[in-house]
This record gives sequence, C-alpha cells and structure tokens, in this order.
Amino acid sequence: MYKNYKLFLFLGAAIIFLYLSVGKYEEFSLQKSISACVIAKSKIMKETVPEQARKICEKEIKQRR
Repeated sequence: MYKNYKLFLFLGAAIIFLYLSVGKYEEFSLQKSISACVIAKSKIMKETVPEQARKICEKEIKQRR
C-alpha cells in the first residue's frame, strides 16, 4: 500500500511540473517559429524587408493558434 502512495505522489508532482513547463516554454517556441518563418519568407520573397516579414509571420502564426 505504501508503494501506491509513492506512485501517486510522483505522478502528481510530474503533472504539476509538466503544467508549469508548458507555460515557460510556450513563448520560446513561438519565437522560434516566428524566426524560422522570417528566414523562409526572406529567402522566398527577396524584396521583403525582415521587419515586414516578421509582421507577416506573427500575424499568420497567431491566427493559427
């Protein structure tokens, strides 16, 4: 019976840590996606300025969320 409590405690702590890590790394993931999009847009459309490409990418990615 004692082993079951340890398992439930471990699972509870793991769920809490996973929930907290999602909040922490969500912004990081969003910034990486925008950066990759800006690089792709700049290579595809040579005449675009990086600032313009960033605005386009932010708009596109935030619409998909």
